[in-house]
Amino acid sequence: MLRALLFALLLPTVAAAQARGDTAAMMRALDELEPDAGWLATPAGLEPEQWSYYRDRYGLSPEGNDPNELRVGLGRMLFFDRRLSRDRTLSCASCHDPRHGFAEPRRTSVGVDGQVVTRNAPTLLNVALQRHFFWDGRAETLEAQAEGPMLNPREMGMPDRDAVVARVREVPEYAALFELAYGRAPTFDDVTRALAAFQRTLVFVDAPFDAFRRGDEQAISADARKGLELFMQHCRACHPINLREPLLSDGNFHNVGVGFDVHDHRAIGKQAFPRMHAAKKDATADVGAIVGEFGELGRALISTQEYQVGAFRTAQLRNVALTAPYMHDGSMATLWEVVQHYNRGGVKNAWQDPQIVKLELDDEQVDQVVAFLFSLTDRRFAAQNDAAFDAQQRAAKRPVIR
Repeated sequence: MLRALLFALLLPTVAAAQARGDTAAMMRALDELEPDAGWLATPAGLEPEQWSYYRDRYGLSPEGNDPNELRVGLGRMLFFDRRLSRDRTLSCASCHDPRHGFAEPRRTSVGVDGQVVTRNAPTLLNVALQRHFFWDGRAETLEAQAEGPMLNPREMGMPDRDAVVARVREVPEYAALFELAYGRAPTFDDVTRALAAFQRTLVFVDAPFDAFRRGDEQAISADARKGLELFMQHCRACHPINLREPLLSDGNFHNVGVGFDVHDHRAIGKQAFPRMHAAKKDATADVGAIVGEFGELGRALISTQEYQVGAFRTAQLRNVALTAPYMHDGSMATLWEVVQHYNRGGVKNAWQDPQIVKLELDDEQVDQVVAFLFSLTDRRFAAQNDAAFDAQQRAAKRPVIR
């Protein structure tokens, strides 16, 4: 009880120091999403037994980082702290904005010194329920994922782990908060642990579709119901709908024919694979820098297996309406464009997944699949979902559907 009281007294001091401008607006947006029972309660839309199953299946209480209010609160502060970037201009929230579904509306992110990276920032909503992290799956835990952007020279640009710790130690209150949360002075590993603890609370799986699945026939529109039938017919191989895979993603890596009309993947591979093979033998090599330069190779860049050229992690579809633009490169502005991409069978290439074939949907059926995708947004984002629908519909020049 005393530790929680001390934490509550210290936290506002750190928050006040960083709650300016855009950061303040992002923090308010997160506050508005907090469940009535708090971030550590069973998420809305799940039964306690089901949540317990997911906690075990996805390892949500890893050794040394069992979630509690102290660790989650510390991680929240770090998530919004621009001191974790080299030039003190970027925080984790800069690319994972609570106002944009914990993604961002840019096609690809912009790092320190205005460097444009090659990939679209994926949402952190429900990231706790994934098995692999980053588009290419190069991180196996959320703690490892949290490390990447801070040390990537094209993203937050911190030179090394010690530099991150030095920044944290600039704030006297942080020393006390780390002591309360982890029982020791700030370390880089505890920075990543706290960030991961916070991110694991961002579970949003209470959508109209879930009410429909529980038996409420009117929870989604007639168009969305028809779209679900089409989705089950054409999409569920990679986007399964079942209780074991709550994100409508198989979590695997597929080449769906994105980017092959823009990039010469064979030429990229000739440059990239020798460097990645050498990096695997050098513990000091900067894999993130190689990924930043040759990221279009996708999973193949990590596995160094050519058959995975252009393969990226299957995107989760929950709350997908909030996170435009789409695909690993942010090349598609609307869900209509995404569905039409699959309808055409993608851009054919030597490594394309054989499951990606022409669907031969007509315009009305495309609209219906899109209507279904918009039914996957958590109720807490209902207003944002409606706004996103209207904006995407205008951009796609499609008639009114619901």
